[in-house]
Amino acid sequence: MGMRRRRRCARLRRLSRRELVKMGLLASGAAMWPLRGLQAAVGDDDDSDDDSVDDDDFGGGPDVIPFERDLPLPEVLEPVTEFSDQNFPDPTCPLDVPGFGGLPSPVLYEVRMQAGEQEIIPGFMTEFWGYTGNSGFPLYPGPTIKVERNKPIVVRFINELPVETSIHNHGGHTGAHSDGFPNDFIFPGQFKDYCYPNIAPDDDDSEFATFQWYHDHAMDITGENVYMGLAAFCLLTDHVEQNLIDMGKLPGLDFDIPMVFQDRLFDSQAQLIYDPMDHDGVIGNRFLANGAVQPRFHVKRCKYRFRILNGSNARIYALKLSTGQKFLQIGNDSWMLPQAVERAHLLLGAAERADVIIDFTDAPDEVFLTNHLTHDLDDGRGPQEDIDRPRKWQRNGTPLVKFIVEGTPENNATIGTGDLLRVHTPIDPGEIVRTRRFEFDRSHGAWVINDRFFDPDRDDATPKIGTAERWILENDSGVWVHPIHLHLEAHQIQRINGKAPPPHMAAKKDTVLLGDFSAEMFMKFRTFPGRFAFHCHNLEHEDMCMMGVFNVQ
Repeated sequence: MGMRRRRRCARLRRLSRRELVKMGLLASGAAMWPLRGLQAAVGDDDDSDDDSVDDDDFGGGPDVIPFERDLPLPEVLEPVTEFSDQNFPDPTCPLDVPGFGGLPSPVLYEVRMQAGEQEIIPGFMTEFWGYTGNSGFPLYPGPTIKVERNKPIVVRFINELPVETSIHNHGGHTGAHSDGFPNDFIFPGQFKDYCYPNIAPDDDDSEFATFQWYHDHAMDITGENVYMGLAAFCLLTDHVEQNLIDMGKLPGLDFDIPMVFQDRLFDSQAQLIYDPMDHDGVIGNRFLANGAVQPRFHVKRCKYRFRILNGSNARIYALKLSTGQKFLQIGNDSWMLPQAVERAHLLLGAAERADVIIDFTDAPDEVFLTNHLTHDLDDGRGPQEDIDRPRKWQRNGTPLVKFIVEGTPENNATIGTGDLLRVHTPIDPGEIVRTRRFEFDRSHGAWVINDRFFDPDRDDATPKIGTAERWILENDSGVWVHPIHLHLEAHQIQRINGKAPPPHMAAKKDTVLLGDFSAEMFMKFRTFPGRFAFHCHNLEHEDMCMMGVFNVQ
């Protein structure tokens, strides 16, 4: 099975369109049932003139009454004193790789990838694939890894699943050995040690990443592996962030809540449905937050920090609060912003993140976090609404989480709009040594970059270590939307369709949502040489060859 999968893109490069039609690779595979059942819509936006509802009608699978289950909080993984396999008691990854020199001895973690069962829909046990937590049982989502700056860790991932895996720490500044290259497989019954130095490039405070997540990255099957549950948070902290907490500017640990949104399809027995022949992007009609369908969360009348992750395979979210209150965004993808920015909504493509403050001090007793974009269940090209025209988004959003606000007001954090957070060091245009252009398109029934399918043995760019480059990403596939993720380093967006980016996108990102336009960015290559991937994070597009390789030399 592994060899067949690893040849998928190679075979596509040789197949004619006629052959692709015969294989069924030019159309979606499974038919979807008609939507039925409950629609729970709240909120109002007078700027919208569209009240239609599509995939946000709930149907297929067992009925679910929203907001009867509490929001699960992911377990924090505990380190181990030694690895369980005494045939390999020491880390097998090279600890002399750049980034580990001069750092303390690494802390060890051990995670198994296993099949398990969990109650996602009340009254039913759903089979999934997950990363094991402290009890030794797999979790959906997996356990959160929390680490500190300049304190390296080694995570031994042991594959006890029937498929090959590869782990990518998304947003991490990590050497090529441990970045999770697509064909750097952990085969069933084997393990791999991943070395994470948890450093900042050039030891620069402005470059330190705080909000990462780890997920499967195995070539050709990332979509299915992640859909089945192989994803979890990785949260980092350093003296800059801790100082903001100690000063009372940011909420403390008890008010720091990671929250991943995923959409899934279930059959009548609450088992996950995944169509491996859907190459457009798998869309679900049940909305999960931390593995629970439309949960509730009890909050006090104070400020909360929510680290929101779009963990869906293809869906794009536009998040608002039902009260019309604005978010205070303090971070974008992996990095804290230079200063807090007020946001009326959060537009998140697959893999994008938003680190936000929600102030419940004067909120009503119930507040809903709502999604205002809809997708056809059999079409992963993008939302039915124009992502660039918020006035045309759904007026009545689909509620994803219900906040139950309790108690008397208290002032637990002083953060406000414009408050300084973390210094931002821009890449000077004078540092740019080369411009590269990458066109993302649909071709021959699959997905291409610069009219070529992914080839893990080909270098599509060879930047020099210590230099900076301008990358121009262009979407040539019309109405299809592509969230493009660049590994290894943050990128700094200079232009979106020829215009300066908004403040919340002007510092650092690792994923850019590419609509029918181009994005120009600066990227600097420091610390780690080697081969790294860049790709569309619509996971079905990634699996169908929309991926490239840059080799830092």
